[in-house]
Amino acid sequence: MEHAQSMVRDGWIEVVVGCMFSGKSTEAAKRVVKETLCKNREVLIFTPRKANRHVTLAETGEQIYTAGKMVSRSGKIFQAIEFNGNEPQEILAHIKGNESLTTVVIEEAHFCSLALVQVCKKLAEIHHLRVIVVGLDQTFSGQGFGPIPDIMIEAEYVTKELAVCTQCGSQNASKTWLDTRELDNVENGDVLVGDQQYTAVCRHCHRKLIAKYG
Repeated sequence: MEHAQSMVRDGWIEVVVGCMFSGKSTEAAKRVVKETLCKNREVLIFTPRKANRHVTLAETGEQIYTAGKMVSRSGKIFQAIEFNGNEPQEILAHIKGNESLTTVVIEEAHFCSLALVQVCKKLAEIHHLRVIVVGLDQTFSGQGFGPIPDIMIEAEYVTKELAVCTQCGSQNASKTWLDTRELDNVENGDVLVGDQQYTAVCRHCHRKLIAKYG
């Protein structure tokens, strides 16, 4: 990503995706830290209100409520601006007139409507910003999640993080599985927002779980 760092005002889109517990927010946090260490760089972080939940920190076990924050399980916490995920155009209002802004981070972007795709394009093409989009690329049933697949198509850089499979121990876990006891809480396509209800699994274990539980 050193090449990307040198492009100060060109404007481009980066996507950091993966399943639950893959380290997406940790990777994004590394990029935010580097931005804050650079001269003449200013970052704004955005998160949809629907994403608010408790995240358990890996080292301490402390639970942090994510409202108004970008939280990684590695312990990095940054202030974030909340917005309505169904109206991602709100992001544009926050950057209007901010000539010093260089970087926008959109956390939990899978909770946004497809309108986020055009918002990201405007941020990169018209406002010439570095746009870092972070989110789940798949639902627990293995379908594309919200606007993430379309943003991946638009992106110059895509990073896919992997987790450890909780079923077989493979380091190639790319899927998220929802605790079957929680399935009744997911209705009409709604997403169950949480942390403890999900586990990371590889594609082979995911296939077995689908076959077993439907």
